[in-house]
Amino acid sequence: MWGLSALSKPRINVGQFLQSIRNSSYLGQLQHQEGAVKGYKRLGRGPASGKGKTSGRGQKGQKARGSVPFLFEGGQTPFFKRFPIVGFKRPHAKEYNFLSMKRIQDFWDNKRIPLEAGQTLTIRVMRECGLISGTMKDGVKLMGYGGEEYTVPLNIEASKATEFAIESVQNTGHAYTSVYHTKLGLKAHLNPDYYLLKKGYVPLQARPTHKKDVAYYSNPDKYGYLLKDPDMFLEKISVGKQSRITKEVKKSSLERMLEGASKKVHGDFSQSAIVDVSSFA
Repeated sequence: MWGLSALSKPRINVGQFLQSIRNSSYLGQLQHQEGAVKGYKRLGRGPASGKGKTSGRGQKGQKARGSVPFLFEGGQTPFFKRFPIVGFKRPHAKEYNFLSMKRIQDFWDNKRIPLEAGQTLTIRVMRECGLISGTMKDGVKLMGYGGEEYTVPLNIEASKATEFAIESVQNTGHAYTSVYHTKLGLKAHLNPDYYLLKKGYVPLQARPTHKKDVAYYSNPDKYGYLLKDPDMFLEKISVGKQSRITKEVKKSSLERMLEGASKKVHGDFSQSAIVDVSSFA
């Protein structure tokens, strides 16, 4: 039995006490790893430093007093002004993440795609399993590289695809579908939990409204998703944007006179006839 005097004494773990002493001894020896911190040059601090007086810049001149402006060529016409601007950059061009058929095949062989045969490989699954990484702006485009050896038994949905990539998917007996996403719709497709937690609902996927997008995703050669789910409103948009309105130009008085003169029939000698005067007697 323990006595009252024994219970009143504090118990000390010798191992933990020695470990704490050892750790406290390291506090005075903390330092950076070699090469982690780079020193700086102290300029203008006397000749003994090697960087005194002129601080290693020499005497006088443009480089001693300041620096040469970027692309400055001493006063002559610079390079970017001597030649004209060639080409342009499309301001509304879409940026797709490219995905090759070879990469899909490698992921399937290594069992890194969490799908069974016959299921659909969507953009969300591509992102979750690591087929696509980095920033995603406008969607995914399938490229045909490695399509000769492609044998993955999956249906695929992507934003766009090359003809050879579509043939590679269809050769396995499965289907490819081109799906349109706006930036909001793509974000909701990739991370629906974000909108469920923040707003309580997931935004609906918008239909394309631009005539090029409507034509692409309703094209049988591109296997667009609008072929499976047509919309009469989109048909009206496509027909309306294809038709053109001709504006009537108001003509001046001189143009109207010239037009009338060109249409007027004038008599000439070819229309004359021989008249017998005796018939009038």
